[in-house]
Amino acid sequence: MPRPGTLSTVAQGVRASVFARIAQKMSAHRGSALYPLHIGDTHLIPPEEVRHHPPEEFGAECYRYGPPAGAPELLDALARKLRAKNGLPWVRIENIQVAAGATHALYAASRAVLDQGDEVVVAAPYWPLIQGIVQLCGAQLREVPFYQELYRNPGADPRALLEPHVSAHTVAIYLISPNNPDGKVLGRAQLERVAELAREHNLWVLCDEVYEDYLYDGAQHVSMAALPGMAERTLTAFSFSKSHAMAGMRLGYVAGPADVIAQTRKICNHTVYSVPLHLQRGAVRALAHAEGFIAHALDEHRAAREQAVATVRAPFFAPQGASYLFLDLREYVPPGASDCVPVLERLVEAGVLLAPGEAFGDGFALYARMCFTALPRDRLREAIARLNQVLEDAARSRSAAVAR
Repeated sequence: MPRPGTLSTVAQGVRASVFARIAQKMSAHRGSALYPLHIGDTHLIPPEEVRHHPPEEFGAECYRYGPPAGAPELLDALARKLRAKNGLPWVRIENIQVAAGATHALYAASRAVLDQGDEVVVAAPYWPLIQGIVQLCGAQLREVPFYQELYRNPGADPRALLEPHVSAHTVAIYLISPNNPDGKVLGRAQLERVAELAREHNLWVLCDEVYEDYLYDGAQHVSMAALPGMAERTLTAFSFSKSHAMAGMRLGYVAGPADVIAQTRKICNHTVYSVPLHLQRGAVRALAHAEGFIAHALDEHRAAREQAVATVRAPFFAPQGASYLFLDLREYVPPGASDCVPVLERLVEAGVLLAPGEAFGDGFALYARMCFTALPRDRLREAIARLNQVLEDAARSRSAAVAR
């Protein structure tokens, strides 16, 4: 378990002072409606089959304790999905744990394989909550500049980027593809190079594949666990929050080797015990009607992505998947600024909220994440217009300051 003091450090959050300054501006905002582009969510609502069902369908058992591993009908449906869609023919119900969202799934899986003093190589920029998950397991992060490097140089060798950071204490690698916050998708050849590294150094791979359904410009999703020799060393998390717009229902799952999933079950048992059965039944219905909803959501997300890529004026790499632009704000901050908070504060005054780049790893204090799926496209258009106006004013202010 974490050393005394570890929990308090994590509870402060990553770069908490930055968030505190932005939150203060948000609470003081008295202008027009806010445009919340800082939260990774969608404006879409879940499939109708999830939302509309007769109350008697729940039955008395939904008011009782459910199986800690997950409802049998959901586990069966997930096993079929993982075999058919993710190329994991070995998956059975003993290879799956249902959790209260992918965050909980990743914590339980990480806690099953990490101990005090272990190290996890984390490809950056990364999903912010992985930092706290690793620390709560008593382990340490070793951040590696990764996804932006692959954007800049598509021929770069992923193994060569990661391997110098592997030490005698390294136990796992954490990857997310498509990536949050910059939408980078790792192709099969790139994943194979990481897989070689994991096999040769006997490492676990913690794979976050929650954005597997949302890919653009011909990008294809490949599950790490489907590669040769990786089924026995990969733990993969998925989320109904992203696949079916069900974030508030807190449903995720993790798949992996049966012996590790058995340990993951114990951790879930001692944290949430079980996910409410009526929510799991909603997930079963969502899977039964998955293709139609996901196709519709992909069309909506692709259109929002194209709109954002075409109109946002800050530099960024066009995302290959997921829901975000990772904006490079270096040319908009005051000379000598160590972060982009001055720009983010001006954006709050204009009603536009972005996530500070510091949350996504070292070296990204002058970046910010924008979620282009959070609003309908008419409101997204207005938010981008306000964003561009603030950036134009900030660039003008910077030029004037440099000229003085």
